[in-house]
Amino acid sequence: MSTIPAIYFGALDRLDLPRDITRADLFKAVAFTESGRPRNILGTSVKVEKGEAQGVLTAVAYLSPGREAGVNMCPMAAGCEPGCLGTTTGRLRMDQATRARISKTLWFMLYRDHFMRRLHWEITGHAMTAEALGMIPAVRLNGSSDIKWEAHGVPQAHPEVQFYDYTKLTAKSRATAPANYSLTFSLSERADSMGHALEWLDAGGNVAVVVAGESTKKADAMAARDRIVEAGTLTTWHGEQFHNHPAINGDVTDIRFDDPPGAWVVLYAKGGALHDTSGFVVRIGEQSTMYAAA
Repeated sequence: MSTIPAIYFGALDRLDLPRDITRADLFKAVAFTESGRPRNILGTSVKVEKGEAQGVLTAVAYLSPGREAGVNMCPMAAGCEPGCLGTTTGRLRMDQATRARISKTLWFMLYRDHFMRRLHWEITGHAMTAEALGMIPAVRLNGSSDIKWEAHGVPQAHPEVQFYDYTKLTAKSRATAPANYSLTFSLSERADSMGHALEWLDAGGNVAVVVAGESTKKADAMAARDRIVEAGTLTTWHGEQFHNHPAINGDVTDIRFDDPPGAWVVLYAKGGALHDTSGFVVRIGEQSTMYAAA
């Protein structure tokens, strides 16, 4: 009988590992690469590399989104997983990246103490590298997941590092995040998401919204973003009234902790998200800068 919980059997299948694998052998498979080297938790991406021009050195961790590894790593997600920016764009679409996400998720879930020790070691090393380069050290721990890292004491243990992430969790549930952990709420397809978004905005927080045109064309998605950004305001209809908040271009840089407070962060849909039908991607008609929510 396997000692690995059945909820992870699908993940084992995707890693081409037997379901009756021992915990010791699974540890070696997820905490080390196929070449036998220790697996890095932190990495980079094209988007976070944009921050280097502004003197910010960002490292990012990509764990599995949704239930990719069996257990739900994004508790407030509904139907957005197929269009998740952590799985449908750039380098992250490759099978190797999928295997790495699943491996790190199993490592985090099943070998938590070892994972956390490794993570703290990598963050410390990243901060030292940034200091040597004369740059600001920044870390995104939820490149594709939505874990409350403040509950694990990670940002609190590294006050010299600026942490930042997107989240679909409510402002109240993230109220204990320390000052060095900047959070941007991500509007989702959930019926209650707009209400939570307005709570974040009215409290001075920021909200990211992924937009597209009425087609699946990238150019139309970019045009939808540009109309809103040029207007400077995104108007929403919710709770039988209009709500107006500033809107900024979120595609210029990934450095969300520098965004002005209380603003919509407008991103155009990329990759598979252009075909999203879950409601996660907001379709903006021509000439429109308004989003009507139920």
